[in-house]
Amino acid sequence: MRSSLQREYFTPTGRLAINTQTGYVLALHLYLVPAAYRERVINDLVLRLRKDKVHLRTGFVGTPYLCRVLSNIGANDLAYRLLLNEDYPSWLYAVNLGATTIWERWNSLNPDGSISSTGMNSLNHYAYGSIVEWLYRDVCGLNPGTGDDQMVGFRHARIAPKPDKALQWARTTYQSAVGLYESGWRIGETGDLSLTLVIPFNATAEVVLPDA
Repeated sequence: MRSSLQREYFTPTGRLAINTQTGYVLALHLYLVPAAYRERVINDLVLRLRKDKVHLRTGFVGTPYLCRVLSNIGANDLAYRLLLNEDYPSWLYAVNLGATTIWERWNSLNPDGSISSTGMNSLNHYAYGSIVEWLYRDVCGLNPGTGDDQMVGFRHARIAPKPDKALQWARTTYQSAVGLYESGWRIGETGDLSLTLVIPFNATAEVVLPDA
């Protein structure tokens, strides 16, 4: 399947035929990019984002992976910009209009608070809330370990936070089957970074320090 997709959607020089944020993100997240073209596809994704003024142009399929991919290809700063944008389309656009749930569309409400459309417009529709996975897995870096059977159920964790100066601090907790994990960080006024980690009794964790 991978070979068929590569023949159909990649040119001999490595250009992805689908020049959209979702196209690039899915190709990278699902390991569809031929190894020789990976660097080009990464650069093309960043270029696509900059052409889109670092604003969301993804739907239900691309949004769950967009920030995760960016944080793992060396474009962590762009992921944070997407999170913190306040104008449409963005998550904070909805927050600033009083949203307490996730909308089905980026613009389910107009700036004046009126409903933008009477069709396909749920105001409680989780899909775009998938950004929370990025907050857990990448911003705070809390992930289950991988490997043998002794690592199942969060018996072992991999904690690899990816902080950015766009946020002063971040913290998350997770009540796993073996106990409570906590991962948090704070950037001080002088730029120093401090980490706070809690590992449950009888569990282990691999900690990957940012830029270390």
